Amino acid sequence: MTELNIGTRIADLRNAKNITQLELAEKLGVTDRAVSKWETGGSFPDIVLLPQIADIFGVSVDYLLRGKPVTRQHLEIGSADWTFAGSINDKYLADGWIITDMKFAADSEGGMGCAVVMEKEFFAD
Repeated sequence: MTELNIGTRIADLRNAKNITQLELAEKLGVTDRAVSKWETGGSFPDIVLLPQIADIFGVSVDYLLRGKPVTRQHLEIGSADWTFAGSINDKYLADGWIITDMKFAADSEGGMGCAVVMEKEFFAD
């Protein structure tokens, strides 16, 4: 497993937005000492704060935990039977894929087809 560099990423993001430790702490309802400890590796933010931190900096929780994605892959699957869309949950969504678009089209016989466009980020170990 790779080293957890959440604090380093928080510090870099905070500095890039010109936010002080105190300002970030106030937004999160913690002390500036807590933010300092995260950034120096003395502790980690509480897990319930990770979505808030990600929202403040416009990044994903995955980015905070794992760093930059190595690759982003797009996948489009389709079927002449639009009901297949419900079956993608077990195969794709449960494995981290995110639906980015759905396309529906009628055929000349009154049938309905569907294509689901998905995306997933793959991270380095």
